[in-house]
Amino acid sequence: MHETFFRLVQGSRTVMQYEAEFTALARYAPQLVSTSAEKCYRFLRGLRDSLRQPLVPFHISNFSELVERARLIENDLMATQQRWTASRKRRRFVSRDPRRSGQTGSTTVSGTAATSTTNSGSVSGAPVCQSCGR
Repeated sequence: MHETFFRLVQGSRTVMQYEAEFTALARYAPQLVSTSAEKCYRFLRGLRDSLRQPLVPFHISNFSELVERARLIENDLMATQQRWTASRKRRRFVSRDPRRSGQTGSTTVSGTAATSTTNSGSVSGAPVCQSCGR
């Protein structure tokens, strides 16, 4: 059990899942986490880099506080990832080809720039929605 605890890392688990396993295994290795600072150090060492790096400068020695801050960072990272994924999905629905979407674009004809217009006849650089035309 000592070896399992010593090698424990978060991996693909959430912070709360990692904390539950960490706490369960720590019961079998009390000498490795005899102080709050040691417990925090070992927990922090097993966190994923994206969670550990923002926490290291704070030198948190209260285990509950460390877990809560790691959880908050994890939630923020997940929300950021979800926003990014959603924005990528939205972009896929808008065609990048000006001939298909009615977007404006510039083409060069014999060295002079010619500006195309949208389907409605207005000149604009903004993308046009295929459904509503805005």
